[in-house]
Amino acid sequence: MDIMEELGDVAIFVRVVEAGSFSAAARALWMPKSSVSRRVARLENRLGVRLLHRTTRSLALTDAGRAYHARVSVALAELDSAAGAATDSREAPRGVVRLAAPPDVGAEVLPDLMAAFLARYPEVRVEVSLSSQTDLVEGGFDLALRGGAGGQGSTQLQDARFRLFASPVYLARRGTPQRPTDLTTHLCLRFGDTDRWLLHGSRGEISVDITGPLSADDMSFIRRAAIAGAGIALLPVPSVAPSVRSGLLAPVLPDHHAKGRPLHLIVPSNRHLPLRVAVLRDFLVANFPH
Repeated sequence: MDIMEELGDVAIFVRVVEAGSFSAAARALWMPKSSVSRRVARLENRLGVRLLHRTTRSLALTDAGRAYHARVSVALAELDSAAGAATDSREAPRGVVRLAAPPDVGAEVLPDLMAAFLARYPEVRVEVSLSSQTDLVEGGFDLALRGGAGGQGSTQLQDARFRLFASPVYLARRGTPQRPTDLTTHLCLRFGDTDRWLLHGSRGEISVDITGPLSADDMSFIRRAAIAGAGIALLPVPSVAPSVRSGLLAPVLPDHHAKGRPLHLIVPSNRHLPLRVAVLRDFLVANFPH
């Protein structure tokens, strides 16, 4: 068998593992699912071991497959890095960039940014995964947006301040709070089990006990409930900006804010950064809303 064809089988196996299914890998590779399955089976036959446990609903690595994937994924990354270093100096950015992001930030902020980025770099394809729990290295991601403390290889994009918002319909019905203590008489949309908001203003901090019949563990749900008129919500400013511009939400007590976790852009690997990844990194740093 030709060495390039053999390497292709290995690369397809790695993509199947990273994608979590033959169907997802086939979509990413723009190949028929049957071809992806056949190439992985051919690799298993050549190695003489089963790499994957297959059922109709799940896919899992065997012990041999896990050990094999750990070795070949590193080797393929090095090959990709070497190819990128050789071609970046003479070619326009092209290829796939995998980006992980929290669901609320990703769904509300990234679509507009990605549209502008892809208009500038039409030969780049971006695969976005909206999850706060994804393992960046094992998932094969090139870049990630993550809240919390930064680290080596990270760039802070925003300080993630939270402010109060409500729909104009709610404010017309219940009135607009004029001071933080007014919130005690309003329907407040609670994130998780919180029953207190710590707000910062020109006179320092103030702790406000809040009540309301609706709570959720997803910030996008809280935002949509606020748009629907269910109450006042404490929301991250960047992800709310489109709703404010369209008039779906209005600021409440605009001189007050709550501290959130800073949002960082992380590069999971210290290997050579392909041009397609570097231009997306630089674009996000330059254009991410503050």
